[in-house]
Amino acid sequence: MSDAPFERPEFLPELRDLGALRDAQVALTGHRGVLGGLLAERLRAGGAVVATYDGDINDAEAVLSWCSTLRCRYLFHFAALVPVPQVEGDPLQAYQTNVIGTFNLCRALVRTSQECWFFQCSTSHVYQPTLRSEPIAESAATIPATYYGTTKLAAEHLVSDLLGKLRRPYCIGRVFSYSHARQKPPYLVPSLRERILALADGATLTVRNPSSVRDILDASDVIDSILHLARAGATGAVNIGSGRGWSVRELALAVARECGRTITVDGEDCDPPAALIADTRLFRSHIAGLNS
Repeated sequence: MSDAPFERPEFLPELRDLGALRDAQVALTGHRGVLGGLLAERLRAGGAVVATYDGDINDAEAVLSWCSTLRCRYLFHFAALVPVPQVEGDPLQAYQTNVIGTFNLCRALVRTSQECWFFQCSTSHVYQPTLRSEPIAESAATIPATYYGTTKLAAEHLVSDLLGKLRRPYCIGRVFSYSHARQKPPYLVPSLRERILALADGATLTVRNPSSVRDILDASDVIDSILHLARAGATGAVNIGSGRGWSVRELALAVARECGRTITVDGEDCDPPAALIADTRLFRSHIAGLNS
């Protein structure tokens, strides 16, 4: 296991070959986001034929028209309203995009692509945070603490109920925290980086809930994880994370080191210290199956 945040987990092998995805027709929503953009780049570099959806996922007819031109073998769904402040500020739009938009895509997929493997990008926010930094398995209770998590859990139920009933292959990737140079505030790591760079060396950074714990990956490793799941033809819900937790204080200090700053970190735990750490055993079993 890595001894520093953002380092690649030892159990995640380098992805040197896309396997069946190479030369396959692959469809992708949400390519303007960090994860969707990185995935599109990796797929094209590996030889896949990638079709990205440029429209509004809430436009059901446009989604159907797009899918009807593809006959894709893989479809990766990343389009969503994500930043928690935006979701909380417009819950109607958040539900429309994250849930009804997902239904539009599933309906179009069922009508146009009989053999397509569907990937739904979900989140660790569907889980109830633990108080003892215990890894959370896929079978754990899903009790979202945010409305963003509520909408993503509703989308999960839609995918599993509908595609499961119709016996279509699907995988729900519950992505834990991640970071990338393309990520911008208000996400945690870029927000910390922006604040740290504004400090003088030796200053104190004050953060909220410094004892809260996150499981965090580099976004490129999230993409490798998703591609491994696609190669394995994984089904059902699967955690995507490092399996190790880092407090917000530890993350701030790690970001400061990357920025060449020496700082101290202070702050008050306004809420009981809570942790979201992935139990990665199911993911690792899919990796083992690929290598057996």
